[in-house]
Amino acid sequence: MIEKLRRNFIIVAMCSTFAVLAIIEGSLCMASYYNMVQHSETILDMLSENDASFPADLFRRQDPGTPPRETRPDTRDKYFGKNGFTQETPYETRFFSVRMNQSGEVLTVDTGRIAAVATGDASDYAREVFNSGKTGGFYQKYRYRVTGKSGTYMIIFVDCTREWSNLIGLVKNGSLISALGLSAVFLLVLFFSKKVFRPVEESVLRQKRFITDASHELKTPLTIVSANVEILEMENGSNQWTKSIHNQVERLTSLTNQLVTLSRLDEMNQRQDFSKFPLSDAVREVAEGFAAPARAQRKTFWTDIEEGISYFGDEKLLRQSISLLLDNALKYSDEEGQIDLSLRRRGKRIQLVVWNTVETMEKGNQEKLFERFYRPDSSRSSATGGSGIGLSIVKSTVLLHGGRAEAFSDDGKSIRFTITL
Repeated sequence: MIEKLRRNFIIVAMCSTFAVLAIIEGSLCMASYYNMVQHSETILDMLSENDASFPADLFRRQDPGTPPRETRPDTRDKYFGKNGFTQETPYETRFFSVRMNQSGEVLTVDTGRIAAVATGDASDYAREVFNSGKTGGFYQKYRYRVTGKSGTYMIIFVDCTREWSNLIGLVKNGSLISALGLSAVFLLVLFFSKKVFRPVEESVLRQKRFITDASHELKTPLTIVSANVEILEMENGSNQWTKSIHNQVERLTSLTNQLVTLSRLDEMNQRQDFSKFPLSDAVREVAEGFAAPARAQRKTFWTDIEEGISYFGDEKLLRQSISLLLDNALKYSDEEGQIDLSLRRRGKRIQLVVWNTVETMEKGNQEKLFERFYRPDSSRSSATGGSGIGLSIVKSTVLLHGGRAEAFSDDGKSIRFTITL
């Protein structure tokens, strides 16, 4: 149990760390992509306003004593410092433009500000963009915009190769750093989890040891009490008091044995007692022992057991689990109710189902019934001798065999226990 708890702790810690790293890296990549788009859109805004060119004297400084050049202070104030637009941006930007008529014919091509694109390639890019019907977006690694003027279309492409390379580098480096960080966190969590869970492990071991020791210590006085009662009955005869003592001793003995079994199941981490055995025969033999008590209580007991099913496991524990499930069904089914037992192959798995009617029960999942000492109706459990441990033994046995135990109520008037091996 401690190993499972420690494993779950490591899984939760690693998932949380992975989620945080993924959010951080994703946020950085999204921010980088957003900045790339905004920067290229700012450049496209200026190029669109200036007929696919930068104003010559927009950001160029004038030497002292020279005649003032024509300037565009309104344009300069509009773009300078916006989305990374600096004085060097016009000299760093690579772009080309294509002018087309309404029929999609190329009129002019300007590739003077880019060396990686030939005139023919620029025309092909423009035709594909024009035919797509879009007015803006990305074409390969180019950000483009389509503008219309005087019956012609101007398509401007801004090269974003460097920005895309930076973004891809950010993704790769971020993934590598995240992987290294995740590995480091895993090693640290794996190391420190042993120290964190050591007090818990010691506490659980002390608890198991106490249950085992107490259970063994209880057996001796219970045996003595039972023997003394038998002597009293031999000398003075049986009465309601001796019968009551016998019943309580049997109940305590059963509870003690169940506690020992549950403690042993918690400590078992190997399958040294596993062997192949005929499961169909084992289920049938256990079920036959409950046929007479079911008839005595006027309850209907049906079995549907597929022949020839064998299983590799602990036959004694599985027989005990089947007996506990049928005993539970017999005790808690309503008066003159029905109990169904089935054993079937389901592909590569084996499914054992115990179904019985009940007086009333909450619909849906009933996993809480497998909790230790859980009893939905304390008064009735006391009357029937229930201890709230039997179903816990069933689940522990199934988990030991790598299976799954489920409890479900479809209609609030019945309960279905499904064991999948």
